[in-house]
Amino acid sequence: MTPDVPTDQAVAETPIDLRRRHRLMFVAAFGVLLVAAILLERGLVPILVVAALTLAALIDPRLGERPPWTHGLPGVPDGPPKQSRIPPVVYLVSSVVTLVATAVLVALGPPTWAFVVLAVLAAVAWFVSAESAWRYALHSWRVRRGLRAYAPTTAMGYAGRSGAPWQLRMWEPYILRSGEPNIVVNLHEKYARMILKDAGLSSPFVQLGSRGFDDLDGVLVPSLKAVFYVQNARANAGFMAHKRLTHVWLNHGDSDKPANFNPRHALYDKLVVCGQAGIDRYANHGIHVDPEKFVILGRPQASRVKQAYGPIADRDPKVVLYAPTWHGLDDAVNFSSLERGPEIVRALIERGVTVIFRPHPLSYRWRIRRAVVQEIREILKADKSTSDRKHLWGRTVDKKWTVAGCANRSHALISDVSSVVSDYLQSEKPYAMTSMRASVEDFRAEFSVAETAYVLLGDLSNLDEVLDDLLVRDPLAEERRERKRYVLGDFVGRESEDAFAQFVRELVRGA
Repeated sequence: MTPDVPTDQAVAETPIDLRRRHRLMFVAAFGVLLVAAILLERGLVPILVVAALTLAALIDPRLGERPPWTHGLPGVPDGPPKQSRIPPVVYLVSSVVTLVATAVLVALGPPTWAFVVLAVLAAVAWFVSAESAWRYALHSWRVRRGLRAYAPTTAMGYAGRSGAPWQLRMWEPYILRSGEPNIVVNLHEKYARMILKDAGLSSPFVQLGSRGFDDLDGVLVPSLKAVFYVQNARANAGFMAHKRLTHVWLNHGDSDKPANFNPRHALYDKLVVCGQAGIDRYANHGIHVDPEKFVILGRPQASRVKQAYGPIADRDPKVVLYAPTWHGLDDAVNFSSLERGPEIVRALIERGVTVIFRPHPLSYRWRIRRAVVQEIREILKADKSTSDRKHLWGRTVDKKWTVAGCANRSHALISDVSSVVSDYLQSEKPYAMTSMRASVEDFRAEFSVAETAYVLLGDLSNLDEVLDDLLVRDPLAEERRERKRYVLGDFVGRESEDAFAQFVRELVRGA
């Protein structure tokens, strides 16, 4: 699970800000010329022409702006419209020429028809050079018409960053299971291509234009009742400013990381949690959330995790899922054991264990972590070629299999402070968690799900003892069953999926 990634706080002026400033300068200049025309008594028509040009300078042509666009929305072409063939600078040049020509005419005092000709030429020049404005208006209208026709009742609002593909993919199927029409609305256009390529969305995708949240008035159509959030970006506030909608915090996993008890969560209308543990995290960290906002619905993504049958000591050969989390954005939220991964994997191999290796998706985005991932792969590859152990790693494990799929193919788990642990708890199979800094006692006191984990110290000094407990003795088997109910609720099989789907339907009908 990723911690919060704050949105960029722009310090410099944006192109739109600069254009508005330039427009105000033109208005001021035309205004000065208007006063001059009046004082010089150039006649009524010249004064009216200069006044008209002053008003025209107030018009915002939205030059160079990109309108909102969609993918997969019936009746609307996929992708953004073609860019205008006329560069925005032409509009600026036309305005400068008009301003200079007006100043000359006011100073010289020519016949009235000269002012009329100037006004006509300026209007034509502005109209032609503002082609992009007409494209903007036309495509915005198409998107608005398409959304009204599609009539979505739910939306996933995404203002986050690079975690979008797996974060959106984690929840979209369960929202759609409700039968309610859904859309995905994305803020940062630079991530649109990645989302469309890797998220595997079934819902129509809506990309906000260069005006950002200002485009929402045309996107959040009247049929919409609820917006769901899977990433706690600060910019979610732009969606949440639309108070007629119900805003629901889902998160993209369940763990004891700080991202699961952020004070900003109290601003959402509803908070979906797996079990009582999800509620207690806030209170345990001094964060007040109105109790009526919480909805316990289990973990739909873990519904397909099969329960263990028989003690792990009876399993032969044994298969262990090693799923280290990512390193976070700073040391305070770095719970990752990946750097010790090669030693952990070698120890498993020495015990004759088959390893399923599934690193966090974000680990691939840093060169140092990619190198460690590759080192672990080489260890597994070398052992696979000289033994009968069929280790698994790579695209199939990372992309094609879900966490549930990995859990069902393994007998035990080694992970960190991560949502993978909560999902795996559904199986009631043994699991170990690494504590990279704290003692075993302090680690269990801080992270509730670790109370039924075999805690592996970051220096691996207790590795042999932990592997004995994990793979042979398993003394915490009974306690795990109770911990499962506390973390994931009293849901059996696909009851959590059904409960979530019903929750979505009730939100729509009751809104």
